Amino acid sequence: MMIKKTPIRSRFHSILNLTNKWFLVFLLFPTFSGIQSFPVPKLERRVMDHAGILSEATRNRLEESLKQFETETSNQIAVYTTPSLHDEPIGDVAIQIFDEWKLGQKSKNNGVLLLIAPNERKMQIMTGRGLEGALTDIQAKQIIRNEITPSFKAKDMDGGVTAGVNAIISTIRGEYAPSEDDVNTTGSGESDEVSSGIVGGIATFFSLFVAGFGGLVVTIIGILFLYPLLVAMFGSIFALIVAIILFFLVIFLKRIFGLGKGGGSGGGFYDGGSWSSGSDSWSSSSSDSWSGGGGDSAGGGASGDW
Repeated sequence: MMIKKTPIRSRFHSILNLTNKWFLVFLLFPTFSGIQSFPVPKLERRVMDHAGILSEATRNRLEESLKQFETETSNQIAVYTTPSLHDEPIGDVAIQIFDEWKLGQKSKNNGVLLLIAPNERKMQIMTGRGLEGALTDIQAKQIIRNEITPSFKAKDMDGGVTAGVNAIISTIRGEYAPSEDDVNTTGSGESDEVSSGIVGGIATFFSLFVAGFGGLVVTIIGILFLYPLLVAMFGSIFALIVAIILFFLVIFLKRIFGLGKGGGSGGGFYDGGSWSSGSDSWSSSSSDSWSGGGGDSAGGGASGDW
């Protein structure tokens, strides 16, 4: 009687072919998603008022103030107003802009971005890794709530942006501190990322035991929920790498240990959500040229609306 055996090499090749197929999808997906991501403009000066909410006098005054602050401390602060967020969360947009503009010195990561979207009535302060101790999330939240928002509600955009920039500078210098009320009532941004990460981690774990295409969908959903926490922990570039590694790890474990069996041959199509940050360098084309030293952000700061 003939006993049919399944060669180990054949099984290994099937796993390898499946892995190669998903690897190509992950290589191509950041390119496709990059087409749909926020169109980050080229940095031309410290104050980029593309939404047209500031007077020329205010832009020039802020530009000079930020230039002097950078000369004294090497800290780089940029202000960007955008006419549209293109249906993206303002936190994601801020990270994309920060990553492409590379605010702050590479050795210090001492950059800050003040992003304002007047049409969506949202704003974000994004802090570089090196300034997270000097400009905490609580302080950033207080600046938005107490310094910028009141002026914006009164339709005084010049006054709100000026007050926000002055408060950011004062905070970094150690001259601006949160009140006791702020310590007790702010910090919801971090808790949101942690909560999303917990949900994503649980979903990703349980996807190991879900068969077929359904398991693939649960894996993708889990990683997408986990992604904001990964960005906060590692920064956008390393977060994307970790997410890709995690995806392949789940696929590998399911194939090797036979987890989640009972649903087809492992086909399917990945249609998750991601984005890439684009160029690694930037420079100014204005007469007052300046360039960043490769700083990055771990997602620190705060957001708000009015």
